[in-house]
Amino acid sequence: MITVLLVDDDPVMRQLLRDILDRYPDISIVGEAESGEDAVALTMTLSPTVVIMDFNLPTMSGIEATTSIKHKSPSTAIIGLTASAPGDKEYAMVDAGAAAVLNKGEMVRVLHPIIVQAVPTFEKTALASPLATTGS
Repeated sequence: MITVLLVDDDPVMRQLLRDILDRYPDISIVGEAESGEDAVALTMTLSPTVVIMDFNLPTMSGIEATTSIKHKSPSTAIIGLTASAPGDKEYAMVDAGAAAVLNKGEMVRVLHPIIVQAVPTFEKTALASPLATTGS
């Protein structure tokens, strides 16, 4: 089971992410955060496999939160989300440790495959169950 923490300051976006990911039996959403500080704290408490991280968060950006999480929990995969066109922020997010960066407009189509690809190899062995291989 891939556990996911959703991080976005917009509750509508968090609900959309939840609606997308709830369709997949190999994904379990373990929490939600609306700030970078909350994302770091919840990652340390909940130990999700993957954090879906918005770039633009109040007080602590998604890039800063990603840097902090990767420093404290290097095995946590982080996927950045942005509403803007590709640019320097995406490179900064990857430099901070994100496994991937997605435009919010693409997420319905590619979010699940990107999550599965972002999970470290040792985690994928645990996913090789009948439940995880159906419906994906």
